[in-house]
Amino acid sequence: MSLTTSATFNPILSEALNKVGGNKFVGLSILPVRNVGTKSGTYPVFDADHFDNDTSKQRAPGSKFARRDFKYSSQDFKCLQYGLEGVLPDEDETQANDDGVTEASGAIAAELQRDLMVGHELRVQEIVYGAAYNSTGATAAMSAGATAKPIKDIQNAVERLGGNGFNDNLALIIEESLFNEMLNVDDVRSIFNGNGTYTDRQVLRDALGVSQIIVCPTRYNSAAKGKSATRTKVWPTDKYLVAQVGGGDFANGGIGRTLAYTPDGGIFTAEEYRDEGIKSDILRVYNSCDEVVINVNAGELITGV
Repeated sequence: MSLTTSATFNPILSEALNKVGGNKFVGLSILPVRNVGTKSGTYPVFDADHFDNDTSKQRAPGSKFARRDFKYSSQDFKCLQYGLEGVLPDEDETQANDDGVTEASGAIAAELQRDLMVGHELRVQEIVYGAAYNSTGATAAMSAGATAKPIKDIQNAVERLGGNGFNDNLALIIEESLFNEMLNVDDVRSIFNGNGTYTDRQVLRDALGVSQIIVCPTRYNSAAKGKSATRTKVWPTDKYLVAQVGGGDFANGGIGRTLAYTPDGGIFTAEEYRDEGIKSDILRVYNSCDEVVINVNAGELITGV
């Protein structure tokens, strides 16, 4: 088996693909990227009784320092490679140039990336909402505009997180239509200008006690190939999450990470090669990652909304 390849790394396309802030995908905001040095391994998971403890002691001259032990469990991760290729026939590229389209390859690569991000978004939704957080029922469903109390429900969740030692970088993670419904319940409308006029998202963040609101609008085409497109919501509309979101090293906290193995594609890599048999350039976009929840104590699930 040959370990050589005719594909060449495309740094310009790769850089462009990794600027993902302009799209509607939120998976990388909820589980930010952490690069890992191995394709598979383990990471530590601390229980609630092993942080924020009053274990420091006054030390007398010449005496030993107070000590504490750390007990933690571990979970396995394995970065899997996901990828797609797009075909750009010479004839199509010539036609694109004639039509004044100078970035046909970039457009194809962007579409390949979007398909990869759909897969990532679905996996993030599954792992995030499948974790065993503390779960609490809402006061009332958002559809009950006069009796729903999302402000108090979220404030209570924030207080519970604070009781577990999570006080910073808290986020409300909520599907878009559910968020819009929340904006129209009496409980929320009453805080804007005293008459329900929506003016500033910061007013809402302050009232809820969170530092950010991650609205999840993503839909994907769930229809079989060749069938009419069916746009399906990725994120649930019957529950939402209040959680600490953190990136980088695990010590920074947060509910989880997208672990990315750079030598195998990292978060996004673009390559291209020539298939002379079909007189086409082949664009390849791939990544290598695993989506993991590292601390269920950092999230509070609100159900029945």
